[in-house]
Amino acid sequence: MNIGIVSLGCAKNQVDLEEILAYLKTNGFETVSDPELSDIILINTCGFIEAAKKESIDMILEMSRYGKPLVVTGCLVTRYLEELKKEIPEVSLWIPLNEYKDFGKKFQALVKDHQMKGQIDPTKRVFISPKREAYLRISDGCNNFCTFCAIPYIRGRFKSVPMNVLEKELDLLEKDNIRSLTVISQDTSMYGRDINLTLSDLVRKIVRHPGFDFIKLMYLYPDEVTDDLIDLYRDEKKLTPYFDLPVQHFSDHVLKLMGRRGTEKDIIDLIAKFRYEVPDSIIRTTVMVGFPGETDEDFEELLKMVRKIRFDHLGCFIYCPEEGTPSPKFENQIPASVKRKRYNAVMKEQKKISYELNKERVGKTYTCLVTGYDEKEFYYTVISNLYAPDDIDGKMRVYSKFPLKPGDLIEVKVVNALVYDLDCEFVNMIRSE
Repeated sequence: MNIGIVSLGCAKNQVDLEEILAYLKTNGFETVSDPELSDIILINTCGFIEAAKKESIDMILEMSRYGKPLVVTGCLVTRYLEELKKEIPEVSLWIPLNEYKDFGKKFQALVKDHQMKGQIDPTKRVFISPKREAYLRISDGCNNFCTFCAIPYIRGRFKSVPMNVLEKELDLLEKDNIRSLTVISQDTSMYGRDINLTLSDLVRKIVRHPGFDFIKLMYLYPDEVTDDLIDLYRDEKKLTPYFDLPVQHFSDHVLKLMGRRGTEKDIIDLIAKFRYEVPDSIIRTTVMVGFPGETDEDFEELLKMVRKIRFDHLGCFIYCPEEGTPSPKFENQIPASVKRKRYNAVMKEQKKISYELNKERVGKTYTCLVTGYDEKEFYYTVISNLYAPDDIDGKMRVYSKFPLKPGDLIEVKVVNALVYDLDCEFVNMIRSE
């Protein structure tokens, strides 16, 4: 039987789906991207913010038009299971996160003539990412309970993946010829606190694998970044100097309202130390505007620090009230027009900064890992130390007169700067697959 798949949401959600697909493959199912060719359609949903919820529901309704049995999984299902059952009867099977351990038993109802065996194995995955790159999810859940975030209510308390499971997964990823590894979690920097380990312990294990050309750590909570981890960034050449630090805001007043630990000074000192220890580092952040109680002065402080720090990459979110979290009940909710104005101001400033930084990169050379080829635009897609693997920051477009293959490690030179993207030309082959 063919399983049509639709993947929505974040990288952590993607790992869930990759584990499910590996389980289905073990049980003899094939995956297809064309719903017309499928016998069953599997939709992995996101339920984090309003836009993501709407996208998930719209996709369920769109896929229902094909008349195939629908299996819906993911965060949306976990958060709104009973409501969804009533509102969308077209779905054949809903499987929330807490029932993944019984996925086979649940799925059996749709394939009565096919005996489902075993359980989902977190060390086995069918990769959705481009060839040669993969995510390593090191924990699930979150203990931070930021006042705007529903994740702890959806995925529960923070729980580290045991080190022996991750070591097995790392061995398998390297054996599968994965060259770019991105370490993810809801709170990556907290890894190991519940099992008497640290993120630094894990990083030391990861860098021992010679097969990984790029190792990036995403979603580091500012007050949990230790000096030991910064030392590893400085000393371990295998650890890519890409520092992802979602600060959310700089105003101490807003940080306190958000339930964030630490202060503006703590964030500034951390970034300064990291840049001092790792001068060639790339620093990315996310901020939020329009949080309840954010005054004009608070916003101006945020904008001032964006200008001063000059992040290589910055994402901005407009505050959206999430049911079940404390912040919708806060006083001084910000009008939508003000939120949009503040968002535009931040992105206008970051657009200018990003373009200036990109222009400074023209003429410089970078090591890149080839992941694919865009046949419409005639350029190679690559991974480098400059960007996150999902193109959220922007991307490098590499042009070459010589054919390249996924997995080739190459040297490129930047020849043209755009606001977020860079045009590059092939210079040298470092290692050919």
